[in-house]
Amino acid sequence: MNHPSSSSGKGPAPYPNLLPIVQYHCLAGSDVFLSLFKSFKESTTYPSLVLLQEPRDSKGHPPSFNGFKSFFPPVRKPRVAAYVPISFLSAYPVLLKFNGVDDILALEVSPQEPLFETSFYSFRIINPYSTNPRAHQVHSVAPDTLFRALAVHLLVVGHLNIHNPLSDPMRVFSPRETGSSYPHFEKAVQGGFTHLNPPGEYTWFPLVGKARPSVIDLFFGNSLLLLLVKNWEVSLPSTGSDHTAITIDLLSPNLIPSPKGQRWSDTDWERLLPIIKNFQNPPAPPCSSPADLDAWLAGWLDPLTALLKERTPVSRPSDHSKPWWSPHLTILRPKFYKASRVARKYGTPALRDVANISKVGYFKEINTPKKKHWSSLLLVATPQSL
Repeated sequence: MNHPSSSSGKGPAPYPNLLPIVQYHCLAGSDVFLSLFKSFKESTTYPSLVLLQEPRDSKGHPPSFNGFKSFFPPVRKPRVAAYVPISFLSAYPVLLKFNGVDDILALEVSPQEPLFETSFYSFRIINPYSTNPRAHQVHSVAPDTLFRALAVHLLVVGHLNIHNPLSDPMRVFSPRETGSSYPHFEKAVQGGFTHLNPPGEYTWFPLVGKARPSVIDLFFGNSLLLLLVKNWEVSLPSTGSDHTAITIDLLSPNLIPSPKGQRWSDTDWERLLPIIKNFQNPPAPPCSSPADLDAWLAGWLDPLTALLKERTPVSRPSDHSKPWWSPHLTILRPKFYKASRVARKYGTPALRDVANISKVGYFKEINTPKKKHWSSLLLVATPQSL
């Protein structure tokens, strides 16, 4: 089902529980393709998967690169492709799922051991290149094909050719643009997907003409995958395309540090007070500059702060914490409130539609875990506990 194109080079070993993924639109240029892959050598993180749109060379087929195996639809001129390091394939089997079209590619990673220190043995990526030949009325890749509610970690990454206030909130959109993008974002919410692009982070900078920069290379993750997203950045150098190369890092949730706080009411003051009384401050330097004064303050304040934190326990969930709350809801909540504020401020129909979509998705994600939590409580409840 796949047309491999690989070479003897193996590249670096895969990172444990870390999956860097790069997405890029190559403009069907071999020079752009080569520049991108050569830039990996200077990058701080070597990619585990590279997802491309328009990767064709002069013969109409995706080119090859040393150390990578390519996957693409078995058609005459594929419009999407994926490149996987040989070293990654030696540890994680990758299967191509062909849908019979040239503009969408699905890969499934199915290792023998659970992924990301979770109970799941499968991770799926969908790489679409959607075009709109009828002036935004019909897209070549339908939303139903992308945003399906599946019990696997699912990431949708690609060039969708749609414009929406959720991805670019400061831009003024025409009714045609919002009408074209609305089905995609509505279907994403219904399928439990979250838009992962930072709002207003442009991914397309036109080289010619009067078109404005915009956000048309989009990332969506379902609720299972959302817990694994560590970083989204545009850090790779420009390689000749009018699109930026985007990197998203997926990391085991057990390795993502959670924010900590001190419970100062439980500080061990009985042991701390004698130490603080004997704490010696160095004398302030006379007629010092601001930089010298900052260094002097840090010299005695930092050790004192570290001393206090050592004898203060880390905070625990408060009495008002929701046992059914999740990191997914923590991400959705500010997005919902931001969309509501923007809709109230400007009041355009497009922004109100975006706010409604965000509201439906947010409260749907609240109701599902809340119902499960109360159902589990009722199963073990007794007359005494109630």
